[in-house]
Amino acid sequence: MATRRSGKAAQHNRLALHQVGPIKSADVAFGDLTVIVGPQATGKSIFLQTLKLALDRDHIHDTFRRHNVVFNGDSGAFLGGYYGKGMAAAWKSDSSRLRWNDKPVTLPELAKASTSKQRKEKLFFIPAQRVMSLTRGMTQNFGQFDYGDPYTLRYFSDTVHDLLQNEFGAKGELFPQSNRLNDTLRRPITQHLYGTARLAVDSKEFTKRLVLNVPGHTEGLPYTAWSAGQREFTPLLLGLYWLCPGGAITRRDSIEWVVVEEPEMGLHPQGIEAVLLLVLELMKRGYKVVLSTHSPVVLDLVWALQEFKQLGGTATDVRKLLNLSASGYANELGKAVLKKDLRVYFFNRDSEVEDISRLSPLSEQAAEAEWGGLVGFASRTGKAIADVVNRVESQTQRKRRTQPAKAKAQVP
Repeated sequence: MATRRSGKAAQHNRLALHQVGPIKSADVAFGDLTVIVGPQATGKSIFLQTLKLALDRDHIHDTFRRHNVVFNGDSGAFLGGYYGKGMAAAWKSDSSRLRWNDKPVTLPELAKASTSKQRKEKLFFIPAQRVMSLTRGMTQNFGQFDYGDPYTLRYFSDTVHDLLQNEFGAKGELFPQSNRLNDTLRRPITQHLYGTARLAVDSKEFTKRLVLNVPGHTEGLPYTAWSAGQREFTPLLLGLYWLCPGGAITRRDSIEWVVVEEPEMGLHPQGIEAVLLLVLELMKRGYKVVLSTHSPVVLDLVWALQEFKQLGGTATDVRKLLNLSASGYANELGKAVLKKDLRVYFFNRDSEVEDISRLSPLSEQAAEAEWGGLVGFASRTGKAIADVVNRVESQTQRKRRTQPAKAKAQVP
């Protein structure tokens, strides 16, 4: 059964869904960093897209209208256009329920614009399908997608497209940039993701394409020749560039929340560590961050930070955990994240969502002890090997005990 947190914090920034798509029952109270784990097709994306809709309902309606997508009051058509074609059926009129900060609302209600004058965007969503925002290294605007492509993908792609065409339009190189992200953040990206290559814009043939400039190559390496990890990471980097403006501006406009789906896509564990540094930077800047993940590396970080907070760990401990050199920035980052509230929820099929925020390996709650199944195989592997070792040792000891008896029996 889902664990509920008491106190005022439990009443703030809380989304509850009941019988929506594959979600049986979810009640999530968000922290400064909230991590959602669970197998595929358990409703994680539906839940996160619903959070976006609850926060940005009118901004979403305005965006559709601005791009000449009109639903004429048809809530089913809107939900299909927002979540993806066919997803309107996720709302069961006789059993589905939704509450945002203890206020009941229905998806058909959210499918219609309100009369509110507050229409600014609050949550920026970086979707799992972000690689689709780049085709052959070219960004895609909102209108280049089809009805039924999820809104979160279309809007993310349009934002990145605008960033590349305008703010970065006159700049040849996108990474590294001295005025975008601290050197402490850039160094792991260079080391584990791009190496000696530099991310750049190639404007030949009157088209802006992303390329990697590699030492010794006269032409930029085209997008199709990049590694899978580089193709997955680059749109994520552009989204983070948008969220982290250069200069004295620390945050983007009215944005308070950031959702990143599967930040580990296509990456080696060291690459995931580089991305997690960027996640901590978002938290340091004051964004509320929500991640969905299938990577135990993400939960390794959360567990360590939870333990530091319990045991009185310091910024130096955080710096060593993240393998950062001593610097003023690294110290500030460590201090900032130790003050944050971290939460983890497990989505599973045919059961209630569980709060597993403690991540205790000794928990009697299987979902918590195995981190939502992310370390279950490793645990079984260790047990299986231990069983084999114990069996072999027992067999060896039996042989040693029987060998002297056999030797005595052979003496004339």
